[in-house]
Amino acid sequence: MKKGIIITVITLVLLGVAYSAGIGFYAEKFQANTTFGDVDISNLTLEEAEKKIEEEVLERKILLKENGKELGEVSIADLGAVIDADEVIENSYLSQNPNKWVTGYFSSTEYNNVLEEHVHLDPVSVQQSLNNLGISNDERTSPTDATITYSEATGYQVEEAEEGTQLDLERVSQTILKAIQDNETTVELNQAYAQPTVTSKDERIEKAMDMIEGITNKEIVLKIEDKEVQIPQEKILEWLYFDPSNNVVFDEVAIDEYLTELNEKHATYTKERKFKSTLQGEVTVQPGTLGWSIDRETEVQNIIADLSGNKDVKRQPAISGTGYNSDSSDDIGSTYIEVDLTNQMMYYYEDGTQLFSAEIVSGMADADPPTPTIPGAYAIWDKQKDATLVGVNQQRGNDYRQPVSYWMPFDDTGQGIHDANWQSSFGGDVYMYAGSQGCINTPPALMSELFEMVEVGTPVIVF
Repeated sequence: MKKGIIITVITLVLLGVAYSAGIGFYAEKFQANTTFGDVDISNLTLEEAEKKIEEEVLERKILLKENGKELGEVSIADLGAVIDADEVIENSYLSQNPNKWVTGYFSSTEYNNVLEEHVHLDPVSVQQSLNNLGISNDERTSPTDATITYSEATGYQVEEAEEGTQLDLERVSQTILKAIQDNETTVELNQAYAQPTVTSKDERIEKAMDMIEGITNKEIVLKIEDKEVQIPQEKILEWLYFDPSNNVVFDEVAIDEYLTELNEKHATYTKERKFKSTLQGEVTVQPGTLGWSIDRETEVQNIIADLSGNKDVKRQPAISGTGYNSDSSDDIGSTYIEVDLTNQMMYYYEDGTQLFSAEIVSGMADADPPTPTIPGAYAIWDKQKDATLVGVNQQRGNDYRQPVSYWMPFDDTGQGIHDANWQSSFGGDVYMYAGSQGCINTPPALMSELFEMVEVGTPVIVF
């Protein structure tokens, strides 16, 4: 009995000594069954553990494969690896309780998923290592982003993104680091292909498709004179395209071409006109300065704004020129000056009523050189009293400065209506031998009357 007690006491003493010795031992070392990633650092000091982790990681080699084909082996050291795990290792060391060293033999302490976070590869070294193995992106297929395409048969559709075969250096590094973490010796490079930046689920794609639906269902109606012209949906579809970021863009050149077509059909600036004259009945009047056309530069931007808006639109297009009538295709109207070169007569009509008539002298058509009055549809663009006309007499070859009491220019070459006190007579065939340099010479007594009646902008029809 006494002997048993002695043995027990001795055993307890020995155990106590061993326990105390263990406390002292593990006060400076990692406990048993401690791993950092897959590196066993059991029973090592902090310094020894840090050194072992670095040595084991840097010594590792990774076999690179692509779709099962072996491409070559790289060492982690050659990849410029830097390990910054000192702080986390030290924290792990300090978190141990030496008094519980015994439990380390019956359980394990694993610091998993830390190598991947605390090992960094140098991109330049990674690239160089790949180059040394003949691995390059030069002939590889780059990824393609999802895009929106259009065809007449299917309309607008989303073309799905494609991965390609180019390697993403960052993904290559991450794949290698994961292999280190998982204690794997092989890396499959097809897991490191560069990825598209835009997929069919991208918010920009979805937003663009929603915009397309809204645009293609929109009605844009242009009120051109007394007509309404709806822009065809197929035209709108042709104008849409997408920039590299899949933002909706409108083809300004195509819109301008469409507006050019509308001008050819509706604008009056370059068109002949049918005109009901006083003495000759219906005559054809050549184009002049009178007339309007759609201001294409402004209207392109107006249409883009309409298409980008949320509502259907019905409006007048931007117009440049003179004579535009929103209620009629007649840009002359019922108030105008009529110049009949054949009969050497001039009339003024206001609201369809003739208020003025006078014999005139027009330009000399048969002189050498000729200075005829150029037929066309024009408009008064200025009114001046006591003006001085300056020019060159084409027949005599001398400069002239001719004062006049009233001057109303109507084209952009110097033609206008003015009094001519040097003319002894008007009408008939006077213009054949005493004609003007192109202006409409008017009897002085009547010119003052016409001047007071006419406003700037009044059409002048010469035929």
